Amino acid sequence: MDSKKNYRLATDENGSPFVLNSKGSIDFGYITEEMNLPPAPIRIAEGDDNYGLRHIELRHGDQLRNNGFRSAYEFVEYVSGNFTEIKEGKNGSFLLEKGDAYHNTLFIALSREGDYWKVISGGIFRTRYSKNKKIIHSASEVRTSSPAEDDLLPNEDIV
Repeated sequence: MDSKKNYRLATDENGSPFVLNSKGSIDFGYITEEMNLPPAPIRIAEGDDNYGLRHIELRHGDQLRNNGFRSAYEFVEYVSGNFTEIKEGKNGSFLLEKGDAYHNTLFIALSREGDYWKVISGGIFRTRYSKNKKIIHSASEVRTSSPAEDDLLPNEDIV
C-alpha cells in the first residue's frame, strides 16, 4: 500500500477523513516552538457543516472564489503554508492570518490528544475583525502576490 493510501485511512478525532494536500500529505503546515504554541502539524478534515473543509466551502466558498481562490481547498493550503500572524481566538482557538488590507484567516484548535492543529473554519475578513485580538506570533516576510490580493473583499466579516 503506498503512502497516499495510508494517509487516506487517517481520520480526525471525530472520525472524519483528513484531506491530503497537493503533495499527498495530511500536513498542510506547521506550528513550531518559536510560534509560542505547542508544536504540531496543521491538518484539515473533510468535516461537516460545522467544521473542516466542508464547512469552509459551504459558508465561505463563494467569497473565496470571488477573491481569486479556485476553492476552499486552495485557500486552506495557501493560508496554512503562508500565514504571518497567529492571534488568540475564542474558546481555545487561534487565528492564522495572511494579509494586509484584508486577512486570509484560518481558525485552528489543538486536537484533544495535542498531536495536530485542526482547521475549524476560515475565510477572508476585514482587518477590524481581529484588530484587538492578542498576537501570539508575528513574522516578517517578503510578500508575494496571492490570488486574494487582486480582488479585495466586498463580503461580510462573520464566521
